[in-house]
Amino acid sequence: METSKAIHLLKCHAYAQDDTDLPKVSGGFLGSLRPFRGELKEENFHEMMIVIRALAAKLGEPALDREMIACLWSICKLGRAWAVEPEGMLRSNDLMTDEQVERMENWLDLISYAVMILLDDGGEEEAFWGYREYVSEQLAPLMAELDDLLPEKALEAEIQELHGEYKERTGADEERLAAFEAKFEVLLPEDFRSFYRLKDGSGYAFHIIYTGDAAMDECIPFYLMSLDEMEKTKSYFCERDELLAQYYSAEEIQRLAPEIKPYLFHKQWVPFATMAGGSLYLMLDLDPSDQGTYGQVISYVHDPDFVYYVAGSFTGLLRESNRNLSLMDEIEY
Repeated sequence: METSKAIHLLKCHAYAQDDTDLPKVSGGFLGSLRPFRGELKEENFHEMMIVIRALAAKLGEPALDREMIACLWSICKLGRAWAVEPEGMLRSNDLMTDEQVERMENWLDLISYAVMILLDDGGEEEAFWGYREYVSEQLAPLMAELDDLLPEKALEAEIQELHGEYKERTGADEERLAAFEAKFEVLLPEDFRSFYRLKDGSGYAFHIIYTGDAAMDECIPFYLMSLDEMEKTKSYFCERDELLAQYYSAEEIQRLAPEIKPYLFHKQWVPFATMAGGSLYLMLDLDPSDQGTYGQVISYVHDPDFVYYVAGSFTGLLRESNRNLSLMDEIEY
């Protein structure tokens, strides 16, 4: 993420943009609290953490950007004053549950700790260790659920063999993840990194991700590529920027989900899953529109070529995929 983009997102979440009608401002970290509509937006917290990671170098500079610090201070101070303090506007009016208060306090602790460590030049590993534990704990039940579903749904001998190979599959270490990010100048979402630390893909043709709606018998199977496969794919797919306007009329482009910028191919899209023998990809969108969220999952469908919104995060994708898999009779090859 470029520094200018990170600053833009930070100002949105701190309600510090001149245009407060932007969806990312009114629905951002602070904007969503005033007025509070009953829901804490988990995606705002994760986007804040990726913004802080993108600004790590700037937070370590001898001369600090006053606007950047003011935004970070506002988020920590006002977030706590409005949502955590007993006399704050949300708690004093019984607008938040005890669980929401606890969750917000945890988010603010993780944000302030990361900023404190980076200001003290303590390094990213220390700054984000708590956040990584938080994400890992969130992902663990979904991975455990997947591990329970796979042997139940792997009925054919060929699929059982692929499942056996999957169980032996190892994860990618931090050095490998960092090398991928450096090569493509991206920051991978932490939930994706957390999954790949345990499993570096699922293996060719072992479809463990299912988008769509199994209840309507409308599911599309995908297998997770390894980081090596992702690198190879990125060398010929989404290695360039091409706008939809080069291929489609304005009327046709209106079909695009508002969370997605109007590209057909984009260097900030990272394909990570595909269908064996098919021309479909699931991608991490690392440059969403102001109505989207960093790290949202989108899909590319070939013939006719177009891009579709799938889920707000890798975690959301896995949750929906597990639901679909639980309703299916067996894993498809």
